[in-house]
Amino acid sequence: DYRTKEGKKKIIPINHHVESVLSGIPRAIQHDFVITFQGEPIRQKDGFKRSLKTACKNAGIPYGRGESDGMTLHDIRRTVKTNMLNAGIDKAIRDTLLGHSLEGMDRHYIVPDERALKKAMARYTEWLDEKLKAAHKKLGQHLVNKL
Repeated sequence: DYRTKEGKKKIIPINHHVESVLSGIPRAIQHDFVITFQGEPIRQKDGFKRSLKTACKNAGIPYGRGESDGMTLHDIRRTVKTNMLNAGIDKAIRDTLLGHSLEGMDRHYIVPDERALKKAMARYTEWLDEKLKAAHKKLGQHLVNKL
């Protein structure tokens, strides 16, 4: 019983950033869902969309394509996919991690295994950590310069 739109099992390795966030979320006894509303799983795409819209509103971030600088879920996927490209992650691995179907004959011949996905996620996390460290250093220096 897979709950993906393709009805297929997907392996999505997570990094220490995601693990930290997920470990802080209280778990329901009756299910293993992570994204919930009032303790119940959000089962429909529109339910998640509504939750993202509310989160953006609460954070003061414009939501939707019709808004100036409005954000959508696809913006997050686009950013992650672009960052993975910049981190040197192979296209087939990027597509698999983000749930994009491989095209043409690739779908028959390229089947990244769990080890390859975890290795790619580790490389992406190293790249991301370097970028975060540089941003923190730059922010720290900026704050020191302001004093």
